[in-house]
Amino acid sequence: MTQDVELRGVVVRRHDLVVAMVGAADRDPEVFPRPDEFDVGRTDNRRLAFGHGTHFCLGEPLARLEAQIALPALLRRFPHLALRADRPRWRPSPLLRGLEELALAV
Repeated sequence: MTQDVELRGVVVRRHDLVVAMVGAADRDPEVFPRPDEFDVGRTDNRRLAFGHGTHFCLGEPLARLEAQIALPALLRRFPHLALRADRPRWRPSPLLRGLEELALAV
């Protein structure tokens, strides 16, 4: 930055180090109601998971297609699939949010 700036009541000085916390992306409660819940029916999809603009992930269409095929096949094979724990275990990382374990009962 070339000058000090105030962001939401916090002053960021000209030469301060600023780190983007990618693991917090798509979890802003001002944008997403119940941001910590996985909701396949969420219609407001202004998310950052696959990047944006020139940094858009070229693999995004393949990932979507894989999910459209794999998830229904999994649910057909295991129609009573359920979580074995109240909450999944998340990987302890300040940078990338991801599951460490997702225990399921089939």
